[in-house]
Amino acid sequence: MKEVVLAISDATVESSLGWRVEITSVDFLEYSEDGRTIKLEIEDRPDVGGELEWIIYTPGNWVWNNDEPLTKEKISDILNRIDLAFWKLHMKIKEII
Repeated sequence: MKEVVLAISDATVESSLGWRVEITSVDFLEYSEDGRTIKLEIEDRPDVGGELEWIIYTPGNWVWNNDEPLTKEKISDILNRIDLAFWKLHMKIKEII
């Protein structure tokens, strides 16, 4: 089955594979799948032309909301999915740090 990724609102992207990225405020985004979530801090800054660019701050301790640690492979998947979600929302990522 081919994955279908849709922007269901101006702040939320969902995948047919069950993951979801939601920008919950100008300060946070939430990634979720299989009933588990992880929150990442975000910040918007205008570029030289005035267009907003986003900085995504990765947590020092990657754990799901149930304190289960994430593997390096899962972290990589999540970051790729967040990048895809921002692209779907037409939001430019400046950097992920």
